[in-house]
Amino acid sequence: MTGGRLVGKILSKYGVRYLHTLSGGHIMEIYEGCADYGVKVIDYRHEQAAVFAADASSRVSGVPGVAAVTAGPGVMNAVTSVANAWRANSPLIVIGGQAPTFLRGKGALQEMDHISVMKPITKWAAQVPRTEDIPEYLAKAFSIAMDGNPGPVYLEMPMDILFSPCDDLSPLEYYYKRPECPKSTAYSIFEKLKECKKPVLLLGSEIAWSKYKGTVKQICKTLGVPVFLNGLARGALGKDFPLLFRFCRKQALSEADFVLLAGVPLDFRLDYGRQINESALLVRVGLDPEELKRNKPGDISQVCDPLSCLIQVSELCDWGPEKFSKWVEELSYHERQRVEKVYHEASSNSVPINPLRLCKDLAEFVDSLGEKVIIIGDGGDIVGSAAYFLKPTWIGGWLDPGPFGTLGVGVPFAIASKLEKPDHTVIVVFGDGAFGFNGFEYDTAVRFKVPFLGVIGNDAGWTQIKRAQVPMYGRAIATTLDFSRYDKVVEALGGYGEYVQYPDEIKPALGRALQYMTEESKPALLNVKIGETEFRKGSISM
Repeated sequence: MTGGRLVGKILSKYGVRYLHTLSGGHIMEIYEGCADYGVKVIDYRHEQAAVFAADASSRVSGVPGVAAVTAGPGVMNAVTSVANAWRANSPLIVIGGQAPTFLRGKGALQEMDHISVMKPITKWAAQVPRTEDIPEYLAKAFSIAMDGNPGPVYLEMPMDILFSPCDDLSPLEYYYKRPECPKSTAYSIFEKLKECKKPVLLLGSEIAWSKYKGTVKQICKTLGVPVFLNGLARGALGKDFPLLFRFCRKQALSEADFVLLAGVPLDFRLDYGRQINESALLVRVGLDPEELKRNKPGDISQVCDPLSCLIQVSELCDWGPEKFSKWVEELSYHERQRVEKVYHEASSNSVPINPLRLCKDLAEFVDSLGEKVIIIGDGGDIVGSAAYFLKPTWIGGWLDPGPFGTLGVGVPFAIASKLEKPDHTVIVVFGDGAFGFNGFEYDTAVRFKVPFLGVIGNDAGWTQIKRAQVPMYGRAIATTLDFSRYDKVVEALGGYGEYVQYPDEIKPALGRALQYMTEESKPALLNVKIGETEFRKGSISM
């Protein structure tokens, strides 16, 4: 037994099935441990991708994802991915290599102070001091990653700690807790809800980590309140839940007299709270005490598992669906109007293909696949449009970077998702700009025979930025790309690629790609040439 083999043993005990990595000399003893104890090692072409994949693994499986990266540039290449997990509140463990402790400060290969870099973007960053401390430090890392509001942890293991012999130590149990909502708070919320006429409920990513997440549909049905979802909560109510709204959130918040944010931050996505009617009673429940104070404090605020609050409120409800039916119908009218407008443009047969036509056809294709689908968004403008059409069916069925907005998550998210859920079809919606970050990870998917479908909306530009540039400056700079043949890149890497230029080609091409994935167990990419739309004009966020 060595330190590295002990790491593999403990990860296996904790239910980690995959270690995401890029090979490095400082950490290769961990690979031996993983091989000995049944944790499969998946190696990527960039450390950023490896850590993105570990992030997605946690979101899909519910068990903290684990990545191991070598010292120096390995750890530094992982910084953006760790920061993304920090903003998305993903429980993630990153194990970093380091020069041997006996060479500390002497200028060893790739030596640097990683911990100072990682501290601001993790819940905990520490170096394991001795080989025999590995079980304690890993147990603490998993506990902290999952405790309260989840997040990433950085654990550094110097080379001599990993390669030193040690006793065959037993893994320690790890524990985490999430505060429950006091009955008095739930009752106060119920009393205010009972008095209002136009309530709105927003559910956010925090519900994905709740032990009550299986009760979301029943809670919402009992409350009878219009619901909007964001982040990991997308999919929590399935495709066609009657109280789920998607197109009229801004209008609903501006007219509401009661707004309940359940695990939802008041960040740029809600215009920092300015979308909410000033006279509405605001209730904020969630796991982050600092977030509950940010931008607009609630009239009622409670640090707790948000679903522990909602389930108690729902148990107090003594009304039927008719209580808020007038308000529901009012919003349904606005929703139908927006849907009709969107789908009218989405029926276009224009060439180049209208982006909304691509989104509509893709959504219809996804609907035909059933419930076991994971949709990943990696891009700006095209992903924002696709989100109006694609309907995830379960918590974890929609993955995107989160509020950090990092591009390049698509392929690594897809690989990890398919590994964790092999019976699900995984589909990535790419912007052509976003594909350039980690598109080469198709090589990883081919090597490990991980089939998923990528669809690029290729408009030869950074359109979300370009759309803001032109009216401001009268020209666009640094936002022009080309209609590059990314499909040929994927073909060269051993996958399936197809270039789509006409609207009636979209669905047949999707079918051919799916058939290839099924027969070859390899990934596919459709590179779809699209034109312009004013659908998301003015949508850039700051």
